[in-house]
Amino acid sequence: MRVRALRALNRGPYPWAVSIAALAVLATACAGGPAGTPSSPLPTVALESQTARPTASPNATSAPSPRVPAREAKCNTQLTTDFVLANDLTCTGDAFVIHVDNVVLDLNGHTLTGPGMGPQTWPNPQLDSVGVRVGGHTGVTVRNGRIDSFSTGIYFVDMTRSNIESVTSTRNRYGFYIHASTGITIKDSSVQANIYGLHLQDSSNNVVQHNDLNRQTYNSPGGYGIYLYRSDGNKIFENDIDTNVNWGIWFSEAKGNTIFHNNVKDNHPQVSDNNPDTNQWFDPATKEGNWWSDYSGKDGDGDSIGDTPYPILGPGGVVDAYPFVARDGWKTKRRSTIDHYQPPAARPPREVRLVVVSGGDVQVGAPRSGALSSVAVSARSVALGTDGHTLLALDGRELTVMDLLGGARDTRTVQIDDGIVAANRDGHSVLVVGPRGAEQYDMTTGQAEFFVYNSRPSELAPSYKHNHIFVSTPRGIDLLYLNLGGRTPYTIPLDGPAGAMSMNGSGTRIYTAIVGQPLVDVADTEQYRVVDQIRIASEARALAVSPKEDVLYVATNEGVMAIDLGTKRVRATASFLGSVADIAISPNADQLYVALAGQQRAVAVLDAATLRTGDVIPLHADPTHLLAASY
Repeated sequence: MRVRALRALNRGPYPWAVSIAALAVLATACAGGPAGTPSSPLPTVALESQTARPTASPNATSAPSPRVPAREAKCNTQLTTDFVLANDLTCTGDAFVIHVDNVVLDLNGHTLTGPGMGPQTWPNPQLDSVGVRVGGHTGVTVRNGRIDSFSTGIYFVDMTRSNIESVTSTRNRYGFYIHASTGITIKDSSVQANIYGLHLQDSSNNVVQHNDLNRQTYNSPGGYGIYLYRSDGNKIFENDIDTNVNWGIWFSEAKGNTIFHNNVKDNHPQVSDNNPDTNQWFDPATKEGNWWSDYSGKDGDGDSIGDTPYPILGPGGVVDAYPFVARDGWKTKRRSTIDHYQPPAARPPREVRLVVVSGGDVQVGAPRSGALSSVAVSARSVALGTDGHTLLALDGRELTVMDLLGGARDTRTVQIDDGIVAANRDGHSVLVVGPRGAEQYDMTTGQAEFFVYNSRPSELAPSYKHNHIFVSTPRGIDLLYLNLGGRTPYTIPLDGPAGAMSMNGSGTRIYTAIVGQPLVDVADTEQYRVVDQIRIASEARALAVSPKEDVLYVATNEGVMAIDLGTKRVRATASFLGSVADIAISPNADQLYVALAGQQRAVAVLDAATLRTGDVIPLHADPTHLLAASY
């Protein structure tokens, strides 16, 4: 056993998980024989005399075929040399564990069958049983076989310059899980009918080429063809990503990836990307993108490339600028791309209207006007629609929906009393959550659906990607699933009771103040866990995230501060005579608005960069809520 490999197995974001592999190294017994009986001694394949292969180069092509005869193996075989398999295996635990560098495991067309996919462990890898497990090594190749019904088909952790080739992974919880690894090539493989397809976690500079990533099944948040979490600089091309129940390609905090020459068909939805200019959806050298089954553009000049971009779902306005009009179009393309793409012009600054609840009355006005006017609406809770200018005002069970642009309004009655209102991300539903239930109200059809819920919410954040709501409560952040009958299958544990809450624009991070502590927890909305902490001088009373998602504005009893989310350093601070009731950031990212109560009843208009006060708008009563609507 190599010391470096053991160290690597115990590094990374989930040391408790990968330590299972280390324990396997130290084990003295294992499941023996094809049936996986536990009485057999641990099978180890010793090093044989052979010429050593050179270390694989980054993203290497195929390793040489091993010049060893095919041999039968038992379950939980510990490999220390090249191995060619001569039999199928049915195992109750791991099939193979690899312990050295520069090894080829050739499954030789055989099938490894496991005990089933095991329980849900998202966001952690499921490692109850693994078809091929390897960690902390380089130059490893797994090829030419089928892996079925394991918790994870192949698990690479802390790996470099290694390969997965011509492997079919089916009916596992995770098809392939690539974890904290770099220089991995996955090619000519089929990942189908798993819960999670190909998963890249904290893994950068890898190649995913010519694979079938199809028909993954749904077990929320599963069902995706390929998922990249905090994984940068990967190259994804020549893959078929087809008929996955959830996302075909799913990005979360993943940047600098290049995606081109893929067939993306009939996924639900196809893809999502959070921010513009983060990932490249075409080959910049050839100006060739991907084929999308739902692309409706035309090819007027016959260069096989659509004359209009394909829009990537997400809040950032990302596009595939050079989409193909036919499946596998890059194989038959005969002429250079005629470039029709024009990057969008810079968007002009939006018009802003402040919405303030002061003394229970809703008041509206432009920041530059120096005054706010009542719109004759009472509210205890307010929110904005996804269009940025539809006001949702809830007072008891009376819900007022008002277009701040045109002035049209409508009043409805909801079932929930003493609730909090929010707009669902679908653009037409209103969510109301209270201590005795939750309701989704469709503003278009008037249909309402009631859900049982019994925790006291303090703030709401509808999910960007799923039909559920994140609810801030004393016990943590509840996931209230609307498509599961309002069930709350998970609560994200925090470092204390949840207070003020703010979600970033792309929906990937929730910033939550901890009641009674000078602490803000940062929760990942897809990993369902706290991934960071921000320590501040005193308890936060209100939070706001900049539109560029690079600054967190925090209101405390002492005033407000701007915290750089990259460095966690305070950029600027401001203090006031009154106490801060709420804050809001302009969608133009140029101004911060601060609602003040007590000694100074007003809305202060601050420069967002320096936090210098530019104007103060007086109020007649203490404010409780502040929004920045936009047109």
